Amino acid sequence: MNDDGPPSKVSPYFRPFIDTLHAAGHSTHVVIPDSPLSWIGKAHAVGKSLTATPVCPDDFSAQDDRVPHSEENCLKHQWLLLNGAPASCTQVGLFHSGMAPSDFDLVVSGPNHGPNASTIYNLSSGTVGGALEGALCGKRSVALSFGSKDVQPSGLIKSACRRAVQLIENLERNWSEGVELYNINVPMVPDISDQAIYFIVPTKAYWTQGSLFKAIDHAEVKSRRVLQFRWAPDMPDMKRAAERSVEGEDLWASKNGFVR
Repeated sequence: MNDDGPPSKVSPYFRPFIDTLHAAGHSTHVVIPDSPLSWIGKAHAVGKSLTATPVCPDDFSAQDDRVPHSEENCLKHQWLLLNGAPASCTQVGLFHSGMAPSDFDLVVSGPNHGPNASTIYNLSSGTVGGALEGALCGKRSVALSFGSKDVQPSGLIKSACRRAVQLIENLERNWSEGVELYNINVPMVPDISDQAIYFIVPTKAYWTQGSLFKAIDHAEVKSRRVLQFRWAPDMPDMKRAAERSVEGEDLWASKNGFVR
């Protein structure tokens, strides 16, 4: 799963990554949110009944236009679109897929459209939240993010996908004792296949001056003043955190184009 929803302009990396997993000989069971749900963390909608809709992956491409249907691909790699959060997708995938949780080797969440580095992003990301849910279900889990929201050439996306699959395969073979989750960030740089890989720690970041919201209006409702706010992230704290980040931290690795 990821937190960006089905393949689209805001979820351009998901389909190429799944295709790369299949090309490398891996089997997948895909459950993803039916719409983008970034910044939702490991939330569940308490009391909400969820609907999972089977779809053919050939209905989607990164450019929002359909690709020719392959009946074999539709039957072999059917996806489920869930009207729920990424963590709920993990639950449905593990416990309601017709398979036992023990049948799954890994939970892989992503690739996220953009990086997940620093405590602010890591603890807010729906992509990381989906992997956290996998860890809480007793499964080894990976959160994967591709470090750019800019439009990328297809060749670079394919290279990043191959690099990510190779790294996940290596982690699976050499999983460190005591580790429940790896958070991977892959920079979108032309020489990604040659970039160094770093094991690092998150940069500590806090909201001290910026805010995720901006006050836009107020209204009178039953003689009470009601404030209104819109989503408008102000990121000076993140910029300062990146400037202060030192070698061995994830924002430092992000600035220098390393896989971490």
